[in-house]
Amino acid sequence: MLAGGRGNYDMNNAREGDPLPLPPAQNTYEIRTGDDFVDVAFRYSPSNGGPFWLERHYIVRAGEAGLHLATVFQHPPELHGFRSDQHRYVFYLDPARFTDASVEDDPIGLAWRAGAAVMPTPAELAAGPMVMDATHDLDGVGSAYPRRYYTKYDWATWVKDHVVHGLYGNGYGIWVVQPNREAFSGGPVRQDLNLHQTTSRPVLLVEPHGTHYGSPPVRVAAGQDWSKTYGPYFVQLTKGDDPAVMRAEAMRSANPAAHQAFYDRVALPGWVPRTDRSVVRGRIDRPRGAVAVLSDNRLDHQRTALGYAYWADVRPDGRFEIGGVRPGTYRLTVYRPGVWDDLVRDDVVVPAGGTVRLDDLPGCVAPAGRLLWQIGTPNRTSAEFRRGTEFRQWGTSRFFAADFPDGVVYRVGSSGPQDWNYLQFQRIDGVEQAPWRILFDLDRPARAGATATLTVALAAWGMDTARDIPPTPGNLTVTINGTPHVWTFEPDETRGATYRSGCGGRTFRRAFPFDAALLRPTGNEIVLRINEGSPPELGNELAYDAIKLELNR
Repeated sequence: MLAGGRGNYDMNNAREGDPLPLPPAQNTYEIRTGDDFVDVAFRYSPSNGGPFWLERHYIVRAGEAGLHLATVFQHPPELHGFRSDQHRYVFYLDPARFTDASVEDDPIGLAWRAGAAVMPTPAELAAGPMVMDATHDLDGVGSAYPRRYYTKYDWATWVKDHVVHGLYGNGYGIWVVQPNREAFSGGPVRQDLNLHQTTSRPVLLVEPHGTHYGSPPVRVAAGQDWSKTYGPYFVQLTKGDDPAVMRAEAMRSANPAAHQAFYDRVALPGWVPRTDRSVVRGRIDRPRGAVAVLSDNRLDHQRTALGYAYWADVRPDGRFEIGGVRPGTYRLTVYRPGVWDDLVRDDVVVPAGGTVRLDDLPGCVAPAGRLLWQIGTPNRTSAEFRRGTEFRQWGTSRFFAADFPDGVVYRVGSSGPQDWNYLQFQRIDGVEQAPWRILFDLDRPARAGATATLTVALAAWGMDTARDIPPTPGNLTVTINGTPHVWTFEPDETRGATYRSGCGGRTFRRAFPFDAALLRPTGNEIVLRINEGSPPELGNELAYDAIKLELNR
């Protein structure tokens, strides 16, 4: 079935700090058998670039057509520090056999993936000019793929509800099934890659940790005792001519209960059995569209990387239930579309095998002042703006000049979402772009001594290329009636969410308070410029989530 295919495990790690002595190399493997399974475990000693003990487990169970995968990291405090940007299992498959892709559509934007299931062949990609890494122009090559440009980034998904993706064709299917996403870095708001075609063969990914769309790296310091178990995840093989039937078979395996008892019996290092896992229940007011997240304590939930994260939708009655939680201390975050401030509670202690009740949670944070105007809705994406529903495609910058021949000038009171592009580009084809402008008048003068606050929420701050991230901080300069406010982004906050066809990534929010006397009755202007005064090697794009101006009470 996998003729001409292969698989590997790859990582992107780097030492941090001075090297410390490593233990003698002890690379070994073990074959462990149970009544109905075989677990082949490869153990690797710490290295200079990867100062941790690493176990990779490949588990086969009787009566199943598939393979269970898990990885265990352990960093003892005597080893030097490191950072990891990515680790994943990669399957390179037979291109003559696996011809179609199956990934669900995004919950926002255009629904297009079902109609684009047939992949371009490796020969067609090779014939199409490469316009970006892993991105080819198929114009004139005769491909059955319905889109002109093919890029692996268009097949990314948000982690929140994604549990199955796969490749199929010629009577067979292979599916990544991952109902257990507790170890995924970045939590539910992270996006990442799943599968793609290449110029030689199709690729299927199991990627619990990656930084492509803004999630932070795993960072462990010398002296820090850290361990984490990723998985198990299930790679399932199916037979049949109906892709919907094969996908439904894989979805049945995506039920968290499908393999839970089996994983308890296998008892991998770091695995917590059901009897020691807990349930966290709570209730909030005004819950529409809310999501409850448990993540690393005292840290923004989208920055979770060292620990585990769990999430659940909040029901219409305001109640939520998060099950299968490992014992530990967590931050609870409830985020909601249309609400500026997340509900956050730190130091939520989850015992082993218990129930935690959080029924006294407030509904929302009161606004800081009188709202003068708002552009967009705070929902962690820029999808509501011009071209926003088309975000999963390469090169939307090519539409910008025709869409905005005079640049982006937003006039409060007469402009709407289509007058604001879903991405702001610093450069297009090497040409520096004009800053964006917001023009507005006041409905009445501000009272003497009043202050105002401009709040800017970004759905992403991203690189405009795939090159290595420069060590220089970038900035968004926000100038209010001639007075600049500089918002600085450290290099590690810069990732390629927008470059990779995203309308969002890691989100940011900043409030700029100022003396309301700066505002005039008419003719006010806010100017937004990327990397003003920064070195030329910097190149960024950003996606705005929402912007609001308030007069404080």
